[in-house]
Amino acid sequence: MKPDARVLGHGSPAAAHARPRVSFAIPVRNGEQFLGRALDSLLAQDFEDFEILVCDNASSDATPDIVRRYAERDRRVRFVRNCEDIGQIENFNRAFELSGGDFLRWMGADDWLEPSYARRCVAMLDSRPDAVGVTTQWRFMDDTGRVTGLDRRGPRVDAPTPFQRLRLTLRLLQDTRSTLFDPIYSLLRRDALQRTGLLLIDPWTDRLLAVELCLLGSFCHVDQCLATRRSFFERAEVRLPRYHKSLGTKRGPRVAMYLGFADIVRRAPLAIPQKVACLGAVAFYWLRDVVRRHVPWLMRSFDR
Repeated sequence: MKPDARVLGHGSPAAAHARPRVSFAIPVRNGEQFLGRALDSLLAQDFEDFEILVCDNASSDATPDIVRRYAERDRRVRFVRNCEDIGQIENFNRAFELSGGDFLRWMGADDWLEPSYARRCVAMLDSRPDAVGVTTQWRFMDDTGRVTGLDRRGPRVDAPTPFQRLRLTLRLLQDTRSTLFDPIYSLLRRDALQRTGLLLIDPWTDRLLAVELCLLGSFCHVDQCLATRRSFFERAEVRLPRYHKSLGTKRGPRVAMYLGFADIVRRAPLAIPQKVACLGAVAFYWLRDVVRRHVPWLMRSFDR
C-alpha cells in the first residue's frame, strides 16, 4: 500500500520492533460505547506476543481519545486514523496492510475474546502448517447479556483438496441455522491473506474471501467458545452504504455471488481437473440455493 498522508498515527509502528506473532486489527467508526470492552479483552490475553492496531475511520465521537489513552498505557496498542470515511471494507483492508503480525485477527469494536484465545489459536496453527486459519466456537450476545445464538458443532472446512474444501465452504455458507465458517473473524495467516484480493468492494465480500481462502488451504478448529459477537439487527439499506458508498442499499441477485465464486475459481492456481471440479461445485450449489429458496420440497434430492 502506498503511504497515505491522510493517515495519522499514534503509538509505535510495527516496523520499529520485531514482528509480533499476532495482530489484532480493529477497524472502527464511532465505537466509543463498546471499544473499551474489546481492548480490555485483548489486553487480558494470556499470550503476550501481539499488537493491537485500531484503524479509526474518521470517527466523530470519543473513539480517538479512548484509543490514545490505551496506547499511552500499553505499547502494544497502536492507533491510526483516516481523516475521511473510506468505508468499512477498505478500512478492514487498511487495518491488515498496516499490521505486522504473522497472524491476523480482525475484530469488531463491539466484540470481545476470551483470555486464552490467542494462545490456543496460535498453538493450533503451529501444529497445522497446512492450515490458512483457525476457527473457534463463538456466540452472539445482546446488550442485556442474553445469549441469542451459539455456534453449533458440525463439519468444518478441513479437507485435503481444494474441491473438497470448496464443497464444505459452499454448503456451510448456505446453512440458515448458524454460521459455522466466518473467515473474517478467524485467526488467519498473513501469508495466506497476502495471496488473496482481500475484501473486495462487493455486497458479498465476506463470502468471496471465504471461497478464496478455502482454495488455499484448510481451516483447523478449536472446539471451545472463545469469542463473543454483539448481537443486533441492522437493515441492508443501512449496512451496505457503510461497507462502501458505491454499493447502494440492496445486495442484488444472489446469482452475482455465485458468479463471483466462479471467477475466483477461474483465477485460482489450480490444476485443470481441480478447476473444472470446483466450477462444477459452484454450479451445483447455485442450483441448490435456487431450489432451497423456491422449491424447498426438492431439497432432499440435493442433500443425499
